[in-house]
Amino acid sequence: MNAERIGIAGLGLIGGSLALSLKGKPGAPEIWGYDRRKETVRLAREGGVLARACTEAEIATCDIVVVCVPVIRSVDLICRIGKRMRPGTVLTDVGSVKSEIVSAGQKSVASGAEFVGGHPIAGTENSGYAAADPFLFRGRTSVVTPSAKNSESALRRVEALWRRTGARVLRMDPETHDHVFAYVSHLPHAVAYALVHSVATLDSRVPLGYSAGGFRDFTRIASSNPEMWKDIVLQNRDEILRATEHYRRNFAQLEGLIRRGDAKGLLGYFRRAKRTRDRL
Repeated sequence: MNAERIGIAGLGLIGGSLALSLKGKPGAPEIWGYDRRKETVRLAREGGVLARACTEAEIATCDIVVVCVPVIRSVDLICRIGKRMRPGTVLTDVGSVKSEIVSAGQKSVASGAEFVGGHPIAGTENSGYAAADPFLFRGRTSVVTPSAKNSESALRRVEALWRRTGARVLRMDPETHDHVFAYVSHLPHAVAYALVHSVATLDSRVPLGYSAGGFRDFTRIASSNPEMWKDIVLQNRDEILRATEHYRRNFAQLEGLIRRGDAKGLLGYFRRAKRTRDRL
């Protein structure tokens, strides 16, 4: 029996790490890879990661295809690959916004094939194949976002793929996913960018060389790819706007406590936040 063939469309940090994490495992699938950047494909081939470097059309012949490109680009790519998929095959993705992608994927996929939304919760502030890590997903959570159009078989095939990387798998419907990640991922990135922006635009020209560890730790994620985060924020715009409004109300409460010099109120505010953080 031939090994299952996994196609990875996009060999950046996530796609490259997926390929590396599957390489050499017992019963490892055959990895085909596609990327529009020739240098990325060359590096992956020289590293022995790919059984075959292929075109966008060829990758649709794989048993499972994982689209690993930024969320705005992924919709068009999913639609192009999806219509070429064979019956019995599965198309999935890694985007951190799910509702629009799942809807587009399931409308475009060929008859007899399935689209299953996915989101591995892993990454760094670095990007590109050079940053790929075979252990990126180990011990992390990978979310699969089922819908009424998915068979149990297709869901389990995608879940098995992520378990091979060492990830834990969690199911969550696409709408709940986008609501949750607006608060626990997208809002923190937006706040980090805003905080660095506020320092960068100060008239007093605060030297960043004097920044304390807290500033550096909190704003590390503002070194993430701006193009990618622009796309994420726009695709999950409604949920993120609700999250930013909720954040403003909570920050206004903190401002009020500071303005009034309310030591007891500040202590309670900080203690509640600490208890919540300590449970993570």
